[in-house]
Amino acid sequence: PGVSDLALMLLLGVGSLGTRSEIAAELIRLGGTEEQRARWLPLIASGEILPTAVFTEPDTGSDLGSLRTRAVREGGDWVVSGQKVWTSSAHKAQMAILVARTNPDVAKHAGLSYFLCNMDAPGVDVRPLRQITGEAEFNEVFLTDVHIPDSQRLGDEGQGWKVATATLNNERVAIGGGGGGRESGMVGVLAKSWREHPERRGAGQHDKLMRLWVDN
Repeated sequence: PGVSDLALMLLLGVGSLGTRSEIAAELIRLGGTEEQRARWLPLIASGEILPTAVFTEPDTGSDLGSLRTRAVREGGDWVVSGQKVWTSSAHKAQMAILVARTNPDVAKHAGLSYFLCNMDAPGVDVRPLRQITGEAEFNEVFLTDVHIPDSQRLGDEGQGWKVATATLNNERVAIGGGGGGRESGMVGVLAKSWREHPERRGAGQHDKLMRLWVDN
């Protein structure tokens, strides 16, 4: 409530590798277990691994609650299948913050869970999306029966939206108290993405961005 899907998707899908590393670390700090924090945070902080966010899906746009990627429990693992798109630097990342639907029988934003997915796991297929310049900053990611241990579930099952909004709210507090000036902090990341990627704009998104700006 009060946090737009657009803001969440942009925060976790764009920006520098440094920005995404900071947000991935914050997700793990807020939603992870002691073991997860001990394992992943030093690796992210040292730059030994680069994380990415595997969120956006074809035909769902910025509506995180409509995602279709499924995670089904099988013993001690979750088996994940689905397709993601516009994933920044997936071809460089060693780990992905992945959100999938673990319960299809509940309301829109319920039934979502976060996972820490190894990008070299069997069944993860990264395909570049070539830009007109020939570069491929963004990618499609196909997930076919990818096994993720339950120990790499981030937060409680079905509480993915709660973890996401807590992280975003924490970033908004930092923005408000930082005193960094115009377009500082994560709002600046949103504004920069808005200007540089007109293909991501859609009906009503301008108003959502302006509301986020005012709220901050």
